[in-house]
Order: sequence, then C-alpha cells, then structure tokens
Amino acid sequence: MRLVVLSLLTLISTCTFAQNREVLGEYKIGIIGRDQEDAIYQAAHLGAQNAARALSQKYSIDVELLVLTPDKTQGDSQSGALGMLFVEDADGLIISPSDSDNIRSAVEFASEAGQSIIFFEESLKGIQPLASVVADETEAGRLAAQAILPKLPTQARVAVLTSAVDDERVQARLKGVREVLGYKRIEKIVATQPDYRSAIETIRQTIEADRNHYIQGWIFLDDWPLLGMPALPWKAGKLPCVAIQSSPSAFIYIDQGYVDALVVHPYYDWGYQSMEILVNKLYRGIDPDTTTLTTEPRVVDWRNVEDYRQNWKSWLR
Repeated sequence: MRLVVLSLLTLISTCTFAQNREVLGEYKIGIIGRDQEDAIYQAAHLGAQNAARALSQKYSIDVELLVLTPDKTQGDSQSGALGMLFVEDADGLIISPSDSDNIRSAVEFASEAGQSIIFFEESLKGIQPLASVVADETEAGRLAAQAILPKLPTQARVAVLTSAVDDERVQARLKGVREVLGYKRIEKIVATQPDYRSAIETIRQTIEADRNHYIQGWIFLDDWPLLGMPALPWKAGKLPCVAIQSSPSAFIYIDQGYVDALVVHPYYDWGYQSMEILVNKLYRGIDPDTTTLTTEPRVVDWRNVEDYRQNWKSWLR
C-alpha cells in the first residue's frame, strides 16, 4: 500500500510539474534517430534545434531539444533512449523508428501515456502518431532512373544494386526504378549485404560475370559502395552511375567522375518540420493539416553539387 501511495504521489507530482511547465511555456522535446554516427541524423538534429530556437523566439517560449539518438558504437539503443525520454519527462517525441518489437511496444506506451509523437523518415504501421514526416522513396527511385537515362546509349541496359536484407525503403526505390526503366532496360538486379566491402565485391563479381558487356550503367539504391575510398571496378567516367545518397562521403565520387548524380532527401527538413508540427500542437493546440507529410527527394549533379556540399558543411559544423 505504501508503494502504491508513493507511486501515485510521484505521478501526481510529475503531472503537476509538467502542467506548470506548460503554463510557463516551457517544453522538452526529444529527438531519436537510429544512429548518432550517421550524418543524416546529425542533419535532422540540427534542423530540429534550429526550429526550436526560431519558435522559442517567435512565441516567447522555451523549447528545449533533447538529442537522444543512440551511439551504437557504445552499445546504445533506441529503447534505452526512449527510457531516457520518460526520465526527462519530455512533452513530445520525434523519432525515426526501427521496426522491432521492443521499439514498437515502447512507442505504443509513450502514445498511451499521452506523449505527442512525430515519426520522421519512416513510420510504424499500426501506430497513429500526431504526424509522420516521411520520405518518398518510390519517387527517389524514379528520379535515379530518370537521371541515368540521358547518360545511356540507345537501348542500353543497367544493373541495379539492391539490398540482400529485407528493407521496405529499398524495395520502394526499386519499384520507382522499374516504373521508369521497365524490365527491358534492366539487365540485372544484384543484391548485396548493405555495407561498403560487400557492395564493392558484389559489383566486382557482377562485372566479371558480364562477359558480353550487357551492363552499360549502374543504379545504386543506397550508397553502400560509396562509403569508403573509390574502389569501383571501372575507370572514372566509363560507366554512367547514379546513387541514392545517405552520406556526404559520396561527394568524392562525383568529384572524381565515378558517379553522375545523387538522389538526396531533405534530411535537415525532417527535423525542422517535425519540430514545427510538434510545437504548434503543444503550445498553440493546432493539429497538422495532414497526418502524413511526404518530403520530396531531388537530384544533385555537377550543376548544383557545390551548393549541396555547402549544405552538408553547415549541417555537420
């Protein structure tokens, strides 16, 4: 009985403290990406931080951002980060959720506890957040195919590098590639483990097996082969190549002529837009116009690569 009373008093105290913060216009919002070392989440962190600062000034409130993205090199996890969110008594959550049982149950608990939740990059099926700011991966595949077409000889065929690990994002990208190229322009779809060494070895083996040189271009559905020093098994400029980017390390491949174009997502905007939606709900009581905001990818090539490089420099400063 004493434990029950103590628990109730703690809950009442926590709720009262949260209500007092709300009256004072003070909000704590956590952001949880998938890996602290991944540059795209660093860009999303900065977007959320800049939005928190801008909204604090605009409405004369205090929005504190708690960056809780796990450091996987230290064995951290998203479930541990969600635990910290409750310890910090956060008012809202912005998360790029991995679809695992423990994450799903933790997010469900947060929702049932009254947390305002924004999904970014991807969403969890079966859980209704305040809003989802998601990437249009099918359009990313379409743009990759459209970008390589002008570089190909008439009727030339390409190889598409995909993941050997089940990944809905990559499957959506492949769907977009097929919509544009059709089956006649795709010579081979090659699956690799999603890491640099495996991708390079898979590409090398595919090139060696293509003795009649049917493959005259490559589309990478992620930039696994670009996550290290250039080691593609062809000379720069010999084969047209387009990659969907997830890391700034890909710039060297454009600079040296191995890659003709990158398809990129607005990683910074994921954080910024998520924060805007959440603060509008928490402080102003305004629900988003739509529960799913789909962000558009774009193509980066020699014409705009310098501008995009400057974006990364500011995101990772």
